[in-house]
Amino acid sequence: MPVEEHWSRIETHLRTRLRPDLYDRWFAPLRPTKLEGDRLEISAPDKFHRDFIDDNYTSFFDEFVPGLFGRRLLISFVIDRQPSPQAPPTDPVPLPPSEHPVPDLTPASEGSRDGRPNPRYTFDTFVVGESNRFAFAACQAVATKPGKNYNPLFLHGDSGLGKTHLLHAIAHEIMRITPTSRVAIVSSERYTNEFVEGLSRGAGSMFDFRRKYRECGALLVDDVQFLAGRDKTAEEFFHTFNALHEHEVQIVLSSDRSPKELKGLEDRLCSRFEWGMRVQIDVPEFETRAAILHKKAEVERIDLPDTVASLLATHIKSNVRELEGALMRVAAFASLKSEPISESLARDVLGDVIPPAGYKPSIERIQEEVAKYYDLTVAKLTSSNREQKIALPRQIAMYLCRALAGETLQEIADKFNKKDHTTVMAAERRVREVSGFDPKIAADVAKLSTKLAP
Repeated sequence: MPVEEHWSRIETHLRTRLRPDLYDRWFAPLRPTKLEGDRLEISAPDKFHRDFIDDNYTSFFDEFVPGLFGRRLLISFVIDRQPSPQAPPTDPVPLPPSEHPVPDLTPASEGSRDGRPNPRYTFDTFVVGESNRFAFAACQAVATKPGKNYNPLFLHGDSGLGKTHLLHAIAHEIMRITPTSRVAIVSSERYTNEFVEGLSRGAGSMFDFRRKYRECGALLVDDVQFLAGRDKTAEEFFHTFNALHEHEVQIVLSSDRSPKELKGLEDRLCSRFEWGMRVQIDVPEFETRAAILHKKAEVERIDLPDTVASLLATHIKSNVRELEGALMRVAAFASLKSEPISESLARDVLGDVIPPAGYKPSIERIQEEVAKYYDLTVAKLTSSNREQKIALPRQIAMYLCRALAGETLQEIADKFNKKDHTTVMAAERRVREVSGFDPKIAADVAKLSTKLAP
């Protein structure tokens, strides 16, 4: 049986089992790419799409496929590597070599998904709250007048808080206001790969690489922290940065930490990241998390009750990406069961995320989270080592065991290999005192409490 016929029967089954909006969003873009023996390979348009289907629907496929074909058919999901159709290339106009060429404002023609802004990531779809209000305003300012207000604009904050969304929103707005402007938006990983490829292919490829990133109307680079330790790539980016900044071309960068905390990058590059405006994006508060869920539900046409939005926003606090992913998991299972989204269904689906009522983290879990946060092992955290880099995290862990787990002083002392419970009492006092005058320690305690709280 040809692969298309296999897929036709699968598609027919999916259409009868799934809501039309769910099918159109997640399953219509899938296509069969290979059939070898009893193994069928199905491709998704991108990594996020592939991962979502693989994580949430593999068992669903395993359930109905044998019934359709009378035998087991192993299905694997991959990323679609087939290049998207492109217009025939035109003969490039040769440019004289120049160390600092004047920016070119011709439209972008890169065919990779990494070179175009995501159509879903716009200012209209970004939910603004107290945690990101200043960052949102700064991004709107540079999009309206690129190269004039804040150049560079450096956004930093933990993963999953909306930095990538804002970068793409800026790109969309610049292209809307100036349709002829060629915006280069790229991840640092992609930038590195293209640089390495250019080096391996010789002078002509390097000329094309530099032209792409030094002759644009705006350059937006996501996750610049990954340039650390890649000395040649960082050196190339240093010169690209200088060339663009000299000609007042807008540069927007994102990172999971501030420029001063970037290890493995030269000071001269990190100092340039501070030339314009540096903005931190914080963890969204409850109201913003709930609003993000309702916005996502509106975009995906999901009927989301307020009680379920409140449940998810209460328990998923530190990462917007995880928050939206949890909503999609709940919606997917509701569709499979042909029942409306409810609080009980959400608790069933997200049992690994939402703890049962009355939950308190164990001492062991607190030790693991604190050790991970400070890049230690649990063995070191519970050792007798008195170095400050270990002693302070140990005291914070003891404090959290009292505040969140509610364990007795002696029980905590035993778990930390301490004979006397007064050590725990001293740790509690120490953390309270230090938090009062050291904002970083106070922030660390707050972040860990958020991670561990039910």
